[in-house]
Amino acid sequence: MHPTIRQFGTDVQRISMPFRVFLDSLKGKEGPYHYLTTQYSGEEWDALTVFSPPTDALRDEFPEVPRLMGNLFLQQANLWLGKTKEGSSSGLHHDFHDNLYCLLKGRKRFVLFPPQEYVNLYPHGTLHTLHKNGVIAYDRMLRADGLDYRVALRARVAILKKQLDVLDASGGKSKGKGKARAATQERKALEKAYLTLREELEELAEDEQYGFPLEDDEDGVERVEDESDLGSLAGDLDGEDDYDALMGGTDGEQGPVTGEGEGGSRVEEKPEEDPLSFSRIPTAFLHKQLDLPTTAVAPADASPADFLNLAKASPPYVVELSAGQMLYLPASWWHEVTSSSDGEADVHMALNWWFYPPDADSFEEPYDDGEVWGYLRESVKKTQAVENGDSAVVSAKEGKRKRDDGEELSAKKAKT
Repeated sequence: MHPTIRQFGTDVQRISMPFRVFLDSLKGKEGPYHYLTTQYSGEEWDALTVFSPPTDALRDEFPEVPRLMGNLFLQQANLWLGKTKEGSSSGLHHDFHDNLYCLLKGRKRFVLFPPQEYVNLYPHGTLHTLHKNGVIAYDRMLRADGLDYRVALRARVAILKKQLDVLDASGGKSKGKGKARAATQERKALEKAYLTLREELEELAEDEQYGFPLEDDEDGVERVEDESDLGSLAGDLDGEDDYDALMGGTDGEQGPVTGEGEGGSRVEEKPEEDPLSFSRIPTAFLHKQLDLPTTAVAPADASPADFLNLAKASPPYVVELSAGQMLYLPASWWHEVTSSSDGEADVHMALNWWFYPPDADSFEEPYDDGEVWGYLRESVKKTQAVENGDSAVVSAKEGKRKRDDGEELSAKKAKT
């Protein structure tokens, strides 16, 4: 939380510390108070998980996917905990995933604008695409379903590789020349598609703007296929996620970060730039325009004349949320959240689920790219089975590794 203008998203440090140290910090009579988020820095995209500590310790206490969310694919579940004597603002911004927000303690006020109001809300980023389902993208990599195009491409390459392996494993079993010829043609078509997508993947990996780590040839695909190492299922390959959403806090509410600090905490450098999905409009001006109570303070170098389009925006929804209530917020809906505790010594706390936004009209099948999402679901199931110690899955993996090692050794002997 910026100490002067009292909103998140402007030159804020994040601090990582033991949970007990954080709880002790809330016992102080005077601020500043830290603000807990279990989402981590976007720069650490490879370390992101669906249930980050301490949320992982509570995963048996709530459903992984609430029933009313149907078949939406979970991106992350997060715990939010803070303390404010007065109202605290998140700053106006939007997120890239659907949000089911459950307030456990305290009060929240949401100011909500639809995605298309980006033309009047002065985002830091420059719009690339407004998808039909409302998802805002600032580059060509973000798909309508919230999945990074490079991750989807890696998954599709893995799917084709698996289909080729199945055909090869059944080679010679086709009876009759007609069936054998059809199998050969099918393999040629699959191989052509595989090589085309693999080439595109390699080109993207080397791209100056969109490049990312990629293992050598099949090993990279096999690693994705075997370990569900899809990098961005909790963010994306650039590390953009919704960690900065709902980061309310004035009176010195501060967020978590990385580096060494006192009491076992670690301090991360302040971000050089504001997130693309944040509005440039100071919270103080937004509240004044809407005639809402506020504790926000406008920056000294800002003027309402810099944001004249705000008056052109359609009237927002203003939603008051109390403990025990939930709000469903679709991806890319602009929102400014003011958090407050019920009493001076009390806290505000919430649990939320992020989901990849649906881009199809079916509750049962919410994603248009069913093949990729089906593959991702199976990959996640395999990963969870390994984490849970499923011996059948583990032994199958070991068997595949041994078989691959044997084939590699045979190939080396043949070459010599």
